[in-house]
Amino acid sequence: MATYRRLPSGLWQAQVFRRGIRRSETRPNKGAVQAWAAQVEAEIMAGVRGEVPNLTVAALLKRYGKEVSAGKKGERWENVRLKALQRDRLALVKLRHLDSPHVSDWQQRRLQAVSAASVRRERNLLNAAFEIARKEWRWLTKNPFIGVRRPKDSRPRSRIATPAEIAKLTAAASPALARVIAFALETGMRASEIAALRDVRGRVAYLADSKTGWAREVPLSAKALEIWEQGLGLTAGSISALFARLCEEKEVGIKGLTFHDLRHTAATRLSKKLDAWELCKMFGWKDPKIALNVYYKADAETMADKL
Repeated sequence: MATYRRLPSGLWQAQVFRRGIRRSETRPNKGAVQAWAAQVEAEIMAGVRGEVPNLTVAALLKRYGKEVSAGKKGERWENVRLKALQRDRLALVKLRHLDSPHVSDWQQRRLQAVSAASVRRERNLLNAAFEIARKEWRWLTKNPFIGVRRPKDSRPRSRIATPAEIAKLTAAASPALARVIAFALETGMRASEIAALRDVRGRVAYLADSKTGWAREVPLSAKALEIWEQGLGLTAGSISALFARLCEEKEVGIKGLTFHDLRHTAATRLSKKLDAWELCKMFGWKDPKIALNVYYKADAETMADKL
């Protein structure tokens, strides 16, 4: 059942409550909210009857962005990707006709344009939207990604900064960027974590909100603590941009190195001092295989010496 009321602002608000589902919307005039309410009621009843509503993938993505992406940590990235997906021809497909060939075609086209890693991230977002639509909204009877092969995982980046490259970078960087580079090499922290760091007690940096999604404690070396006391003062975006520009400078001339590669460099260095479990705790990895197979660089000779 839908109810309507005129707000003090002059706008009209509709509230729909059917089958335990409550939704509301505000529009400029009563006719607009009545049209919206009629569509929503039809969608709800279609879901109750197990029918797929006569809507497009674009409508599904728009609702997902408004109701699910909003408030998430990755809201900005998700909304950028959702808007891009709404411009793709996949967005024009009616949900009643949506099937595996449609998403397979989208995936193959994207693989021609961007890396497999980017396609996997976009696929994860699409898959999540389709699952919400299937389980909660009943806009789909099945997820169209079922049976569509996921692009193979690419090999993790193995690029690390050499001592000569680090010397070049440090010598040519501004004082603020040089401190950030040195801090990253000492701690293995990401640009976003360095920029957001505010809480250091003793020799421990407390990250309230890291990429892994939970709070993390990062031990600080004496050098890292000294750098912290001098101040960092750069935003995450400026760190990455300034670092990329620095590598491109004629007197530096370093190719294929990103600021995030300093995290790999730090992990490789610290693996000589910390065991794999300590490395996982410091870097916030859920899976110890990351430390053992990717970052932990103990060679056979070193292990033989220990024996």
